[in-house]
Amino acid sequence: MKTLLGPLLAGFLATVGVNAANAQDFKWNLANAYPASEFQSEAMQMFADRMREVSGGKVDITTHHGGSLFANPVVLESTRNGLVEMGAELMTNLGRENPLWELDGIPFFVTSYDDAKVLWDVTREPLTAELAKSGIRLLYAVPWPSQGFFFDREINSLADVNGLSMRAYNPSTTRLAELMGAVPTTVQITEMQQAFATGLISSFNTAPTSGVVYKAWEYTDNYYKTDAWLPKLMVFVREDAYQNLPDDLKQMMLDVAAEAEAWGWEQSESKVISAEKTLADNGMKVAPPSEQLAAELSAIGDTMVQDWLMKAGASGEAVVAEFHDKTSM
Repeated sequence: MKTLLGPLLAGFLATVGVNAANAQDFKWNLANAYPASEFQSEAMQMFADRMREVSGGKVDITTHHGGSLFANPVVLESTRNGLVEMGAELMTNLGRENPLWELDGIPFFVTSYDDAKVLWDVTREPLTAELAKSGIRLLYAVPWPSQGFFFDREINSLADVNGLSMRAYNPSTTRLAELMGAVPTTVQITEMQQAFATGLISSFNTAPTSGVVYKAWEYTDNYYKTDAWLPKLMVFVREDAYQNLPDDLKQMMLDVAAEAEAWGWEQSESKVISAEKTLADNGMKVAPPSEQLAAELSAIGDTMVQDWLMKAGASGEAVVAEFHDKTSM
């Protein structure tokens, strides 16, 4: 006589297994190299808190700020190696892996938050696919505040920049200074005031938020709003950790990531507006570049994009063409 015990038992065990998976707690760590006070870090903390809330405590992410787990250049590699479930990394740090990671750090390729959003729309899919090759899922990305230029004098064209010393801190800013006719000079940002006082430099580029932090009004007079580039910080998770989540929690994570991204973009732009006001309130002239200077800077951007395309090849050309197509509509 056949018995139903076998099938019933199998069904019972399967049900128990599903319920156990759904009831499982997922305790993860997120490695972040930036201080907890940065708005990017606040976005990560909000992401973790929101996931804990919507999952009913099943997904418990501990954020580790200030490089307490890993330094900025090695967070992604540490995540890939299974040392941590989640992390955050500046996209331009990965240029050696694929030139596409460098595109949002090329000066004057985008010159507004609207353009930066179009660029992210165009590059999100290929960059997500690039990370996926090494078992990493890109969750969201947010730009740091946009970059502008500080000068100790009024600048109306590149002729006014010719021969001035400009702070440079990596190959891209060195190339930029040279194309502007300036003399690239290495100075730590913490030593800026002394460098201006001694005549070592006459200009530098950074976000207006950094200008506020380092009280640029004490040693410069003019800030030119260019939104010259908006380098993004991305937050990611190991794909194997993500796949361990039940389907409902997977979708929750994607939804919460979208919330964090939207909040972060809004914060980035609002902080630029606030910082520019603070610079002006402290006596600095805050203005867009003149029509001539803007055209000259745009031409420099074209040159630097062409330099980049020599490395990026056909895939880079496709992305640039799609970006130009969407921004010219």
